[in-house]
Amino acid sequence: MDSLLKLPAGASYHKRSGQAGAEVSLRGDTIFVTATCDSLQREVEYYEEQYQATLEALDNLKESVQTEREHCSNPIKIALAAFIAGLFVGVLSTIIILSKSRYGKK
Repeated sequence: MDSLLKLPAGASYHKRSGQAGAEVSLRGDTIFVTATCDSLQREVEYYEEQYQATLEALDNLKESVQTEREHCSNPIKIALAAFIAGLFVGVLSTIIILSKSRYGKK
């Protein structure tokens, strides 16, 4: 602790042992300790890559779902159009049949 208090401003102690490392520094009257480990760093990088890949796959899935929605037509619109077309054809054929029967008998 005495050595730490004697450090000049901005200086710190570093120690590395195998894959682990530590840094101890003094800022004002607060002691900061930072520790690292290579194997944990590799784990973090692996999971960050997995996270990014998952986000990309999710974005692709969202885009394909949106594209499918745009291509699929609304079944209610299709049913309504078919009903109107059927009604039109029915009225038109009734008019034709009635006009033939009236003018055909005379």
